[in-house]
Amino acid sequence: MIITLEQTEREQRLQAVRDVVREKNYKGMLFVADSYLGKKGSLRYLFDNHLIHRYGFGLVLPDDQYQILPSGLHWCTDRRVPDTLFPSDHEIMEVVRRLKGHNVTTGVVGVVGLNNTMKIEDFHYLTRELPDIEWVDASVAFDEIRSIKSKTEIEGIKEANRIIEESFDAIIDHIKPGLTEEEAVSVAYSTAHALGAKDTLYLTLSSEQAGAVEPYFLNPRPKVIKDGDYLIVSLEITGPSGHWVEHSRMFCFGQRDEEMEKVAGLVAKCIQYAEVTMKPGVKVTDIQEQVEKMAQVEGYHCGHLTGHGIGMDVIERPFVARQTNTAFVGVEVPGKDDEELLYLKEGMVISFHPQIMRTDKQKSAYMSDVFVITEDGAERLSSRNHEVILIGGETIR
Repeated sequence: MIITLEQTEREQRLQAVRDVVREKNYKGMLFVADSYLGKKGSLRYLFDNHLIHRYGFGLVLPDDQYQILPSGLHWCTDRRVPDTLFPSDHEIMEVVRRLKGHNVTTGVVGVVGLNNTMKIEDFHYLTRELPDIEWVDASVAFDEIRSIKSKTEIEGIKEANRIIEESFDAIIDHIKPGLTEEEAVSVAYSTAHALGAKDTLYLTLSSEQAGAVEPYFLNPRPKVIKDGDYLIVSLEITGPSGHWVEHSRMFCFGQRDEEMEKVAGLVAKCIQYAEVTMKPGVKVTDIQEQVEKMAQVEGYHCGHLTGHGIGMDVIERPFVARQTNTAFVGVEVPGKDDEELLYLKEGMVISFHPQIMRTDKQKSAYMSDVFVITEDGAERLSSRNHEVILIGGETIR
């Protein structure tokens, strides 16, 4: 055991990266991480390091590997994290020293995070010091590896889901009119962290108008919940193993609104459609197309990304969205290099969260569930139904 990861599991992950190095004819792979919630998963995946501050690099070569962190992180990095260096000058200088020390001065190096995480000054330094290396973005190739979760990873995801469900239960028991959104959601923080969660991202969607929700994800606000309000609560956490999960449901306080219930029911139907449709071989863009049709036939349209892979970063490939021809790797839609990740495979884990709204954006609905793609279908990790959770009252407006 390193920290939360068995050594054999880590060796399998490193070998999978080295297989890509060999197949792509790379001289090595450089991983660029940032403590932003969606850009640090590679260091957790390869080094079992929960990056809590700043940024760092991982370097995997055919015969060695290094995690290279700013010197200041010496004081906030678990001592058990393997293969870790804290250079006294600068991390990117250490990356260059290690590459040169392994005689990597020509050829191609794959960089995970080149197009959406690496600092410009670091890239300029690399190209100046190693001008004969071709630096190519390898983010899609890395996502092809980590999109298939091992048995150990799926166990970690299920543990995280248990934590997030208990945290949401705490909100249901606590929430009521008269509380602010901040107060209503606050109990989920203490519950999740007491059960072993690390990172948390809690968002709410609401409206100043009763019987409505506008389609904007915000941090819980000091807005007081009133009778007649609707509120969407979205929880996202990492569990002890470093894997993200999401869980979102809708609340109604006192009086149900007929159109809000209709849109929420449509979201529920889309999730149910995904549950019976997702299995190995199904194309994620086909799922997106059907969800859009289900919304359009009722006079509504889709908003936020319908779904995506989830793991040690909160958003991973594949993306359940319309395919584009963009070459920008950081965009959360399937691009021209995503062909291998358009089809579901056994072991993928998908966060599915359709958002459906009126064209004027005055009323919307959103819920989320996590699914594990199995040999012949999809396992939904939550047993919670998709009915709007009523806090007092019964009438339809």
